[in-house]
Amino acid sequence: MAIDRRDLLKALSTTTIAAALEGVWSEEAPPLAEAASQAGQRAENSKSPLERAPERLIQAEPVVTLDPDGTARIEWETVIPTQGGTIYAGLPNDEVALDWPIYNANQPITEESARLKHAAQIDVRGFTTRSAARMLVEGGTLAYRLELFDTRKGSAQFIDRHFSFLVEHDRFRKAPAILEGPFLSQINVDSGIIWWVTDIPTSGEVHLIGGAAIPSENGLANRHVVRLKGLSPNTKYRYQVVSKASNDEARSRTHSLKTSPREPEFSFAFTCDGRTGGLGGGDTALEGINGISARALAIQMARHEPHLLIFTGDLINGYTTREDDFRSQLRSWKRIYGPLWHEIPVYTGIGNHESLIDVFEDGTQSDKQGEQSAEAVFASEFVHPMNGPDPERPGMPPYKGSVYSFDYAGCHFTQLNSDYWYSSRPQQHPGNPFGRLLPKQLDWLESDLKAARSAVARHIFVFVHEPAFPNGGHVQDSLWGGGDAEGVKARDRFWTIAAEAGASAVFSGHEHNYSRTLIDSKTPVHRDGAANPGFVRPTWQITQGAAGAPFYPRDFTAPWAKNVKKFVAHTWSYCLVQVRGPRVSLETYSYTGELLDQAELA
Repeated sequence: MAIDRRDLLKALSTTTIAAALEGVWSEEAPPLAEAASQAGQRAENSKSPLERAPERLIQAEPVVTLDPDGTARIEWETVIPTQGGTIYAGLPNDEVALDWPIYNANQPITEESARLKHAAQIDVRGFTTRSAARMLVEGGTLAYRLELFDTRKGSAQFIDRHFSFLVEHDRFRKAPAILEGPFLSQINVDSGIIWWVTDIPTSGEVHLIGGAAIPSENGLANRHVVRLKGLSPNTKYRYQVVSKASNDEARSRTHSLKTSPREPEFSFAFTCDGRTGGLGGGDTALEGINGISARALAIQMARHEPHLLIFTGDLINGYTTREDDFRSQLRSWKRIYGPLWHEIPVYTGIGNHESLIDVFEDGTQSDKQGEQSAEAVFASEFVHPMNGPDPERPGMPPYKGSVYSFDYAGCHFTQLNSDYWYSSRPQQHPGNPFGRLLPKQLDWLESDLKAARSAVARHIFVFVHEPAFPNGGHVQDSLWGGGDAEGVKARDRFWTIAAEAGASAVFSGHEHNYSRTLIDSKTPVHRDGAANPGFVRPTWQITQGAAGAPFYPRDFTAPWAKNVKKFVAHTWSYCLVQVRGPRVSLETYSYTGELLDQAELA
């Protein structure tokens, strides 16, 4: 369950937060382990981390076996005893670009009592005979859905998975399956990355249609990364990924990628906050993801044929103590957005719900440390640039992979982490309140944007989950800390860096609505209505957090309320940013394709 940070900030004085955080960057601060030990002495009743109930219902990934006659047996274990349910079977939709499976057969899972261990069967031969006779000759991929009743939530939970098989001489056997991908990353004028994940260790390669086969750099592995070089600018390529194990292989469909143009003539889509809110049940809660809003938005975004998608935080419901649950939720997000990701690169950032935490007996929540942290696990689930800053201090969570920058078509994109090293009570367990950009990250941002200006980037775009100037739902927290001194100080430094660099806009989410706000040197930005004369260049803040989480209405108490040019709540939406040379234009659309807002950003 999410923490209300407004209550947290009321409970903790500015002095307390500042004192707790001072040790993060002070040269005289004790080592991390010593600081944690001292905090433990101040809170004797908070020594034992507690496990929070995971978001997902299954204990581990289902195990599929397939007998030669074509009967698949699926076995799984649940985290609590459950009884019965339904299993559905379907096919990936090979004839359309967005290839989510459609289920067209089902059978009950009959169990006499509640239990932890379960099994169900699918007659693959019978299903393929009715639905895809060609698969009786060559094999293929079968999708399945488990519908199980979760007594913790009083609702049905859906678990979507798939497996692949081959048919030889009328005998069935399992084959390697591509579980994730292929996905595109870091596509540039002459290079790019294609990556994917298989269910068993395989060797992998990318086949460029009409060109060479490029092997994976990972050898025999489940995760494959192929770096393409020597491509031509602004050129479309067809590709297929192939993974082999013994005499078997898995092949993806043939997809397209398009290299970046040299000149700034492109578009990108932006949205965030697609986590489930548990409202609506069923497909609105697919292992931490609102699957209904995600599919609807992906369909609309695909129609614009954007060159990139940026999704800045709250991909998942998170707030879990278990790494396997955290990874499972991220993988659910990848399954939902995967069909779009086959053909355009997707860049993600961390939000407050990307939280992998320890929960202590006194109620404190604290980010796990180092390589067990949310930041480290998040980075390992994606293939993002690894050019971010070093940790604030040795032993703390890494920045690389969640804080990064890249160039595309002469423009510069920078992704930040506003929810780094979280602790709900920094005075008890060392850590950072949500919505606080720490000095090393701000130093890195300043250097990164200065380098972009020196390289004469045509436009600069900055992305951060929590807004600097919230307008609905989070006016009492976010990057300005609800107006407390330390929050305002960090927020003002951040905004000054972005404004002085000439950012066309700062994009954020966190608030589950859409707003467009113009900030300049005369805008009231403090609780007393004072402006900041250092905001010398008028800069747009675009908040787009309406990708599926429960909606927030507008809050008119923000000092900058009169600078809000557009506010829309209560509909899922996304932004389309079009760059045409010196011009940057913004269009905001609902999930039904209705134009909600448009503006010139540069």
